[in-house]
Amino acid sequence: MNVVSIILIILVAFVVGMDGILDEWQVYQPIISCTLVGAAVGNLSAGIILGATLQMITIGWINIGASVAPDIALPSVISALLVCGPAALSIKHGIALAIPIAVIGQLLNVWIRKSIVRLVHDADKAAQAGEISRMGRIHLLSLGIQGLRVLIPTILVMMVPPQLIHQWMQQVPTIITNGIAVSIGMVAAVGFANLINMMVSKTLWIWFIVGFLIAIFTKIDIFILAVFGIVIAFSFVWIQNKHHGSSDSSSNGNDDLDDFDKELDDL
Repeated sequence: MNVVSIILIILVAFVVGMDGILDEWQVYQPIISCTLVGAAVGNLSAGIILGATLQMITIGWINIGASVAPDIALPSVISALLVCGPAALSIKHGIALAIPIAVIGQLLNVWIRKSIVRLVHDADKAAQAGEISRMGRIHLLSLGIQGLRVLIPTILVMMVPPQLIHQWMQQVPTIITNGIAVSIGMVAAVGFANLINMMVSKTLWIWFIVGFLIAIFTKIDIFILAVFGIVIAFSFVWIQNKHHGSSDSSSNGNDDLDDFDKELDDL
């Protein structure tokens, strides 16, 4: 890899690590982080495919109370680096490696959360004293530590020669990699089913069916179809908001929710 690709990967890893805790920009989602890593090393298509597959697997990974779910940020960056980078592993191997790396990321996440408790208490004291700038610096420091959680392992992986990575992967029995590939395919199907369950709505089902019919009976590239769908979605939402805005003004704002919002509230 050239210097520019290395700098971009380091930047992506740091931002993904921070956003994995901040949960603000959704950059840590595999479909975004893997795509960014693939673009950084010049293998965008592999990054998109890997990210989409990992997204289906991790769609149900959420923190519940004090229970921390397996990490998403670390396996997304490292798997994308191994698949799209000089190692050029297959997507099957990249997905198989993502699961144990997610567990490692989970352990690092829990350890860092426990380690920065003192910083949290210092931020509370700063807030009570009205020291807003000091409180902001403490939060940025703790957020930067979370960024290092992904950045440092990514740098360590980049330092490993690609030949050595291939030797390690060849030592893994084929029956294990094939079994992991089959199980991951089933998990991805479950994630896709969860996504469909979230989309159950009279307003959305027609678009869902039309998209599948177009994909089946035409030879349009899937990326072109996705861009076309995004344009239609934005146009549909804009028209709906404009329509409901005019109807709300005429009804003096008695009902602020449209039918789709009411259906979401009922789920």
